[in-house]
Amino acid sequence: MANTLQIIQEFGKKLKSNIIFVSVTSLILASVVFFLARTQKGTYATYSKIFPLSINKANGSSPMDAIKSQFGISDKTDYDKIYNVNELVNSRTISRKIVSAKTNNKKYKNLAQWIFNDYNTGLPIWGTKIKLKQNDSNALIYKAASLFTQATNINVDIKTGFTRIATTFHDKNLSKEVNETILEALSSYYIGLVTEKPRSDLVKIRIMRDSLKDELYAVERAIAGFQDANQLSVKYEVNIPQSKLLRTRVEIEQLYAVTVTAFQNAKFKLLSESPIFQVLDYPGEPYNYSKPSSKKAAIITFAICFFLLSLFVCRKIFGRIIIEELSKV
Repeated sequence: MANTLQIIQEFGKKLKSNIIFVSVTSLILASVVFFLARTQKGTYATYSKIFPLSINKANGSSPMDAIKSQFGISDKTDYDKIYNVNELVNSRTISRKIVSAKTNNKKYKNLAQWIFNDYNTGLPIWGTKIKLKQNDSNALIYKAASLFTQATNINVDIKTGFTRIATTFHDKNLSKEVNETILEALSSYYIGLVTEKPRSDLVKIRIMRDSLKDELYAVERAIAGFQDANQLSVKYEVNIPQSKLLRTRVEIEQLYAVTVTAFQNAKFKLLSESPIFQVLDYPGEPYNYSKPSSKKAAIITFAICFFLLSLFVCRKIFGRIIIEELSKV
């Protein structure tokens, strides 16, 4: 039986006799990978950074908060619960709204078409393009929303509360515009969320105010009509209906004053609401350009192929060693 040194020498002789085959084959495969990697298009990434305005609330009350307290308005909004950018951007509602937005690029009707085209044109040679029916706008929106979420990365710093929104596409203008649209969609969503109840209250209180106003006018007209009809009367019992009307008018006036105050409070709360986040960094230059290294891919391919082919040409030696070891059992 051959010792370890003899086995190593045998491996060396076998590999030496096939070195041209192993080297040339590995070089050919590495060259193919090199040229394929060069055909891949690079991507441009840009980011925006935002932070919640609730950070300021911990430092004390603002003049706006003081005015709210004078009006009897308390802000019970739990900003920590609704400020979840990652969940919102990746939701079907917001993501589809973003890709459905109009774009400044006149070549495309909306961001969905631009994202879809960016994906297909940026595919490598071996990639498969996505084909959709031209008239199926819903399928385009759904697929573009999926591509959008894949190209968007959201990172939240737990310590500082800052949120970093990064978008990556083959077209740097698309990366910037998608990021800007995300900020607009988030702002619109948050404003709609925090003003929904004040807006609903405003409508209800306006109806109550107008109803009380009409009722007050009716009572005042009744009082005036009663006084005109009984100007010459000296009997005290004649004034009883007028006293009832006067008491009714006072009650309605009090209710009307309350509703007017409530209406003004609701209007103030609606006007005082604002987005719950502030933009620290807007998307734009400088872009982070990224492209797979063709040289690195070629070197790795050459090393892997050389190793595997070396094992292949020495397969008989490995087979003999395995059989010898099994025969010992």
